[in-house]
Amino acid sequence: MRIGCFPAGAPLIARLSLSSDFQGTLRRLKPDKHRAQLKPRSESDMEFIGTTRQRPAKLLYDTTVYIDILQGRFPQQGEAILRATEAWHSPVTEAELAATCGLLDPAHPRTREIVEQVGAVIDRRTSYRTIPPDSEIWRVAGILSGMLARTQGYGKEQRRRVLNDALLFETARKHGCAVLTRNLIDFDLLQQLDPSGHVMFYTIGTDKRG
Repeated sequence: MRIGCFPAGAPLIARLSLSSDFQGTLRRLKPDKHRAQLKPRSESDMEFIGTTRQRPAKLLYDTTVYIDILQGRFPQQGEAILRATEAWHSPVTEAELAATCGLLDPAHPRTREIVEQVGAVIDRRTSYRTIPPDSEIWRVAGILSGMLARTQGYGKEQRRRVLNDALLFETARKHGCAVLTRNLIDFDLLQQLDPSGHVMFYTIGTDKRG
């Protein structure tokens, strides 16, 4: 007989044993070492387009990039970096953009125009520059988002949001990209938990941390 995926007579410790890959991820991220609430870093300790001397070869775009480009708000000082680096994409940001099309009021006069603009942005993203998260990325992102939820006291909605951010963060880390984002809060905290990830920040207008 079998109970779920385990033989009925399997010892309890065998049922609860973790894979070596999972154990390796836990050893690297050390969730047991992170117990206090994380504090935002000074912006002088973070990399921003226009001020950093390092220029990554590959950028993985966060959803904020597509939105700001569509709305004509992306900073001019960052346009040179966009032209000089490889642009990479994630199905995570496609889902977030697509969600907008479902959220907009169908009766609003501008909804059709916005949906067409979002669709055009998604269609221009090439499949060979799109990186779907694999099982390892999901595993790491799950642990990172859980650590943030615990240390920062996040509620259910915040946990869902930060899981998407963690998926982008780990995708970029694994594939040698830097995340390009306007989301200073979440990606700052993710980078504190895993300094091996690379993030390039930008701001628009009077952007301030929430």
